[in-house]
Amino acid sequence: MREKAKRWLADQMEQNHIPAEVVANVLEIPVEKLQIGTEKNLDADEFLRICAYLHIRPENISIDCSE
Repeated sequence: MREKAKRWLADQMEQNHIPAEVVANVLEIPVEKLQIGTEKNLDADEFLRICAYLHIRPENISIDCSE
């Protein structure tokens, strides 16, 4: 998953006052995949699980991931 999507998720977690470490622990996703600037990428399943955890509809994401 592109950096813009990770950045968007990081913003959503920050707005909801949920640390990346908590999301990673609850969803059993390596925290490195949630950190900006790492070479670790989220796969589609992980991304959708995070959206569900944060109660976000992924189709409402207002970023262009194709860049």
